[in-house]
Amino acid sequence: MKRTYIKALLAIVYCCTAWLSHAEDVVYLPTIHRAANHHVYAQELLVLALDNSVDKYGAYKLQRKDVAATIKRQLRELEKGTQSLAISMPTPDWRAKALMVPFPLLKGLASYRLFITTKSNQQRLADIDTAADLKQVLIGQGEGWSTANILQSHGYKVVYGSDYAGLFKMLEAQRFQLLMRGVYEAEREIAVYRSQIPDLEIYDRFAVYTYLPMYFWVSKQQPELADRLHYGLMKAHDNGELDLLFQRYFSGAIALLGIADLNIIELENTNIDPSFYRRDRPFLLSDIH
Repeated sequence: MKRTYIKALLAIVYCCTAWLSHAEDVVYLPTIHRAANHHVYAQELLVLALDNSVDKYGAYKLQRKDVAATIKRQLRELEKGTQSLAISMPTPDWRAKALMVPFPLLKGLASYRLFITTKSNQQRLADIDTAADLKQVLIGQGEGWSTANILQSHGYKVVYGSDYAGLFKMLEAQRFQLLMRGVYEAEREIAVYRSQIPDLEIYDRFAVYTYLPMYFWVSKQQPELADRLHYGLMKAHDNGELDLLFQRYFSGAIALLGIADLNIIELENTNIDPSFYRRDRPFLLSDIH
């Protein structure tokens, strides 16, 4: 009787384990009101990675939160477990509080940073000839942006704005002279905000290069999701689906890397150590060095 009971108990445990192994993964996502190219791309890439991992990890369900959140708020939500994942560049805070999926989502494209300015500022900054001169200019950045840490650690003057749209109003109001953005962001954002600020343009003297990977970050309460995404991303890379998606969104930005007249200032990314670049190198664009 006792032996029969143990066998029955083991059978129940086995069935429950089998059911759990095929249980649907629920992925809680932030709401993004700003439909930037890289956000839309990342959402499609997430689905691509999840679809490519169904063979190993089973079904999944996406559930989006109702309220949009800043990048700092998203990290707090990951810590609490009320959000499953976010996209961000690495900083000490993110590395300590969330699980990084070690695959560079943008193939290093974010490493090239352009400055948005106005025509009037362009004239005022005409005498800026060196990187040292540029350290006297006020540069706008958002709170929690990893690029702000990099600029400040190299002696550049940073002015913070708490609201993304507000940064453009601050630029117009001369709170700072330059707004540093990714090569894949600058032209699109100028097109969006030109109706409000007609003289927006790209600063024609300098750009910045700093190795700046972007990753998926997962709540520590869902470690299997991090493994699943890495598996799915690697599979999408190997079968070519990831490259096709990337080209669809960023072929225009890649062409901007050929701007000949810009002086490139190279800055060490003080948020990470060289091992990040060494690990990511096989997945990067050829222009990322």
